[in-house]
Amino acid sequence: MDRFASREALVRDLASQEEGGSSLRGRLLRTREVALLFQVSERAVTDWARRGRIPSVRTPGGHRRYPADQIWAIFQRSGADG
Repeated sequence: MDRFASREALVRDLASQEEGGSSLRGRLLRTREVALLFQVSERAVTDWARRGRIPSVRTPGGHRRYPADQIWAIFQRSGADG
């Protein structure tokens, strides 16, 4: 699956969870997924999190994860869905 199709699938998945009554609350996204969603590099996502522009949590292993409900809200406000 190419990058565009992967992004479209992710957008559909997040939107359907929100609209279908199944909450995004509790779901965590990986850096790669957030980068795909916003069409930026993984480095940019990590920088955004480090600077406090987007929320993140750390796994016990030190990896960043991003709350899907909050990232989806930021995505919708940004108008980046095109």
